[in-house]
Amino acid sequence: MTEADRAAVAERSAAWQRALEARDVAGIDDFLDPDYALVLVHPARVTVPRAEWLRMLPDYVVHSWTVSECVVDVAGDLAMVLQAGEQHATVLGGDRSGRFVVSDCWRRAPDGAWRVWRRHSTPLSASELPRAFDPA
Repeated sequence: MTEADRAAVAERSAAWQRALEARDVAGIDDFLDPDYALVLVHPARVTVPRAEWLRMLPDYVVHSWTVSECVVDVAGDLAMVLQAGEQHATVLGGDRSGRFVVSDCWRRAPDGAWRVWRRHSTPLSASELPRAFDPA
């Protein structure tokens, strides 16, 4: 792991968090791998593919996100950002507040940019994630 790669991933991760909190659907696109998905295994197994996640983003209101621990590791073209934090949020009108452990797997794209391939989110004290289904 080079310190430059670690710093680049940490910077991209912070910028992605800002775009997420701003609910900037157009701007956040550059942070996502084409095969991005949000994956949860607790309290129920859920995979939210990229298109559904982007549709849900305008209704995912993060009132606050406070990180208590963050670890960034890089190996070649793969990076992991592991965070523990407290979130106060509303998703599709439902409360999504609580303590979370979030693991983001980043891949370096052919253009050299780091993009999130998978986000694994484990709520330690939050309720089940609401879903936005599009019948189309």
